[in-house]
Amino acid sequence: MSFIFSLFYAPIVFLSLRYFDIQLVSVIIFIMSGTWFIFLKTKKELSSLFPLFYMLVAVISFFSEKFLVLKIIPLFISVFFSLFILLSYLKKRSIILYFAEKFSKMPISEKEKEYIHHSTLFWFFITLLNTAVHLSAFLNPNLYFWLYYSSFGWYFLFILAGLIQFFHRRYIFLRRENV
Repeated sequence: MSFIFSLFYAPIVFLSLRYFDIQLVSVIIFIMSGTWFIFLKTKKELSSLFPLFYMLVAVISFFSEKFLVLKIIPLFISVFFSLFILLSYLKKRSIILYFAEKFSKMPISEKEKEYIHHSTLFWFFITLLNTAVHLSAFLNPNLYFWLYYSSFGWYFLFILAGLIQFFHRRYIFLRRENV
């Protein structure tokens, strides 16, 4: 659900503002976020914080009547995600390792765990780059750049980074381990 919401957030805001005032758009975002929150609340997921954040921003935007409040959400989420990745690396409890262990069908060796932990730093730099591009999109007066990058452009950055990680692991890390 968060994937769908993040994909459609910028286009919904952009198109809604062409036909409606900021207050009505804020109400639309609030209702969508509330629906998302209710859906997640039944599952008791920690990710229910995201729709609450969107709801808070919608309320602030409603009363301030500023588009920039709605425009900054993807940047804030990017900053939050970067900090989350960095903290998981610094605490030596890599979120990437957590998911790798959760979804792996085979046990992960200690060398592989160390590799995954170090790759968390790579992902931190990718999220930092993503934050820089989001900041650029936020500051850029060209709304189309913000629209495209905030809705689906950042997925291409993460797909490219995922491919780099895949090829590095396969052709460098695993070859060193097999020697």
